[in-house]
Amino acid sequence: MSVPLFVELCAGTAALSVRLQGGKYARPPVSRMGSKVGYADCILRIMGLRPGQGAAQYLWCEPDAGVRLLLEAYRDHELALAAADIIRGWADEEPRALWERLKAEGPVKHIGPREVARWCTLQRWMYANAPIGHDGIKWINSRSEGGFTFGANNFGTTETTANGFENLPVHPATIHPDALQVDPQQLPPGCVVYIDPPYEGTTGYADDLPRAQVLALAMQWAQAGAAVYISEAVPLDLPGWHHIDIAGERKGQKRTFSKQQREVITCNVPPAWVPAVQGVLF
Repeated sequence: MSVPLFVELCAGTAALSVRLQGGKYARPPVSRMGSKVGYADCILRIMGLRPGQGAAQYLWCEPDAGVRLLLEAYRDHELALAAADIIRGWADEEPRALWERLKAEGPVKHIGPREVARWCTLQRWMYANAPIGHDGIKWINSRSEGGFTFGANNFGTTETTANGFENLPVHPATIHPDALQVDPQQLPPGCVVYIDPPYEGTTGYADDLPRAQVLALAMQWAQAGAAVYISEAVPLDLPGWHHIDIAGERKGQKRTFSKQQREVITCNVPPAWVPAVQGVLF
């Protein structure tokens, strides 16, 4: 299956795109709660795709300015390598002191290697990998579940982050801040859209996307001709669409901090594959 366009409408760290472009070991350089790294192979298989197959073009929609900095490094390898060099230059600093110093510099300011390196260091060492944001006054845990807490002992070193940038595949990608402002019009055959919204009632991200808007986006892209796949904790009410429970297919570290344990894919086309054993959906 040729993929002319692969879309992540709630991109985050775009774990599916990274795996699709880079192969079975490819992953984002930093972890973030809600990432689909552990489910990437399974979801791609449901789509009829394989790691490393790649796409002609990618589209990522992401409202968070810091995350968009990370995504910029996915499409600009020189930027990724320069960020890796800067991160390695911090290797001799005491992690907590470095984290506090970088945090004190305030919100992300522009696209550049140091800002990419700074945001990613703050995110990697955020306790529980909780998504970080900035409210214009201070850094916050953008899940609104407490403070902005250092957790470097659990989540790798500067070398880990630098290696992640060096290993990034290059993506031919367009980045947009608002999925609601993108008009798909009529798409060529083979386009794939993945939506991984904040799960209703379980997340509370600063940049929220209510269920009604998720369903409207899904229908808009489906009507434009795309194969649309949505992750949620429950099957979504889209008549005639398919539901696949993938909770047992997660690879790697189990969810430790998240209260969300279910994973259901809702899609407008028959799945290319389903797990051998599915739980009760309704």
